[in-house]
Amino acid sequence: MTTYNVSPTIQLKSPRLSDAPALFDCVAADRAFLAQWLPWAATTQTVADETAFLKYCQTRIADHQLWLAVIWVADHPVGMIDLHDFQDQHASVGCWLDHAQRGQGIMTQCLAVVESIAFKTLNLHSILLLADPENHASRAVAEHRRFHRDGTLRDYIPTALGDYHDAVIYSKLSRELGTSEGTEPKSPLP
Repeated sequence: MTTYNVSPTIQLKSPRLSDAPALFDCVAADRAFLAQWLPWAATTQTVADETAFLKYCQTRIADHQLWLAVIWVADHPVGMIDLHDFQDQHASVGCWLDHAQRGQGIMTQCLAVVESIAFKTLNLHSILLLADPENHASRAVAEHRRFHRDGTLRDYIPTALGDYHDAVIYSKLSRELGTSEGTEPKSPLP
C-alpha cells in the first residue's frame, strides 16, 4: 500500500476494501450535504455499495485510468481525493471530506500533495477542478491552491435529482507548480 504523508496527522493511502465501513459511515452521516454536489452519495446506501465502488476503483487504478487515495486523519479514513478522466496529459480532480474535518485546511493540504503527484510522478500537463458555483468549500480549496478560474460550463454537473448544475472550471498547469502562480504569494518585503 502506498502512503503519502501530508502532515504529521494527515495521510493519503491507497484504497483498501477494509476502508469501506468507515468511508460508508462518513457518507451516511453526511449524505444530504454530499448529495448536493456528488450524485453518488444518494445511491451509496450500504457498506456493500462502498465496497463495490472501492473494487471498481482498484480495477481503474490497475488500468492506469484513475489515481485515488483515501484521506486519513489521526488514523481514521475521512474522505477521498482522486485524479480521473486522464486524456492528453490532463486529468480532473475529485474529492470529498467528512463533515467533521471540513474547514481545517485538510483538503487544501491534500490537494497540494496531489498536484505534486500529478505533475512530478504522472507527468501531467494540467489538472482541472470543477465545482458547482454554490459549492463554496470546493471553490475555496481551488482558490487557496491558486488554481486559475477558467470560466463556467452551463448545466454540466448531473445531480441526484436528474437535473444539471453549472460547473465553475479551475485549472492548474504543471509550470505553475512551485511558482508564485501556483503557490502562496511571496512577500514583497526583502
